Amino acid sequence: MATRAIVVGGSLAGLCAGRVLGRFFDRVTVIDRDSYPAAAADRTGVPQGRHVHALLARGRRELERLFPGFDPAMRQRGALEIDFGWEVAALRQFGWLPREPSGITSLFASRAMLETVVRDRLRTLPTVELIEDTAVIDVVWSGVDGGRRATGVRLRSAVAGTGRELAADLVVDASGRQSRAPEWLRAAGVEPPAETVVDSLCGYSTRWFKAPEPERWPSEWWWKGIWIDPLLPAQRTAGVLFPVEGGRWIVTLAGIGGHYPPGDEAGFTAALGTLRSPLLAEAVRLAKPISPVYGNRAMANRFRHYERSAEHPAGFLAVGDSVCAFNPIYGQGMTSAAVCARILEDSLERLGPTARELPRRFFRAQARFLRDPWTLATGADLHIPETQGARPALLNVVARYMDALFATAQTDAEVRRRIHAVMNMLAPVSAFFSPEILGRVASGTLRRWAAVAELTAPPLPPPVPDTVAAG
Repeated sequence: MATRAIVVGGSLAGLCAGRVLGRFFDRVTVIDRDSYPAAAADRTGVPQGRHVHALLARGRRELERLFPGFDPAMRQRGALEIDFGWEVAALRQFGWLPREPSGITSLFASRAMLETVVRDRLRTLPTVELIEDTAVIDVVWSGVDGGRRATGVRLRSAVAGTGRELAADLVVDASGRQSRAPEWLRAAGVEPPAETVVDSLCGYSTRWFKAPEPERWPSEWWWKGIWIDPLLPAQRTAGVLFPVEGGRWIVTLAGIGGHYPPGDEAGFTAALGTLRSPLLAEAVRLAKPISPVYGNRAMANRFRHYERSAEHPAGFLAVGDSVCAFNPIYGQGMTSAAVCARILEDSLERLGPTARELPRRFFRAQARFLRDPWTLATGADLHIPETQGARPALLNVVARYMDALFATAQTDAEVRRRIHAVMNMLAPVSAFFSPEILGRVASGTLRRWAAVAELTAPPLPPPVPDTVAAG
């Protein structure tokens, strides 16, 4: 008998899950309430899509593994390959990062273009179909008590306005932050997963620009992107400029602790001038605005702990933001979705696609991976006094160590390399606490105390040293 898997949601997590399921099922159906644009364009179902996105190095590697040819297809369509350490002027908490190659390159592109490349490659698989303009309104269950199993979904077409049922051997929820899975489980008599929420009251405002012509570019501006951190407690706004395909810039302001950035054009322009450095505002003055200002305030970290649930109905899984949604300011979401697809693949290979143990084992394996990005995102957010959410007992101790780690990175290249690796998910968070790094942080802290260093930074990044420029 032919087997079918259904994926609820056709964003990146759903597309990656669909690719993996295509190896194990005769038919895979990915269902989304949106219609897919013919070209790279924003979708209403991806409210974060217009804002800055980061595909970390680990995510780039995983997407190429899932969708062979992804990397060259991205570059062919205009994605920029950038070494953050060498080509981005970054003003972090303790000053401008020294300019040096990190050895880790990332693809800078719009979210719309990245999804289009992935979706196009998924469409080439004969066993996978994408259904558009259709909402999943419920999951169909069979059995009682501990023997419950998902056996399909109920659909409603936005075009025809009609409903129908679609049978499945496995249902995977990838519908994002607004997932209705807790309601579906409760209706089946299953206790929904417990949730942990950490909300730093962040908000985005974003505007797109056409990059200036080369002749208008100041010769001393060596950078391709800009990253400006806030400086708590007085300064609450961050700013980033990322170049993307088509000679465009995405410029995003991020306000924290309830200090939301303006959503109007005049206010957005004025707010650029309040950042710790005038560099971003000066760059924007040379560029041409090509969009209105877009806003987003749905940025809380939310972890639905399926791994802790007492009952795991067979035939039902969840991935992506449906399980763990991060504050997008840290750029972890797309990469986490790709890695969780690998975890799903490993679980299916070990247990088989219809095993009753699959949900319990998969949710636990997925949670083990998610613990690291969750720790990084919530640890940074809990540093903000206004953040809502429970604070771990050792939060202050860890926060002081992380401050010392990043301060040491200003003058220690090895610590910088370790930070790049962890932030790109190429190394675990535990790598911050290795004996070597602990020793370097201790030595760096003692040197700063001896020098009575001040937490100040020049308003503009330093020029490229003559020796580097000549090379």
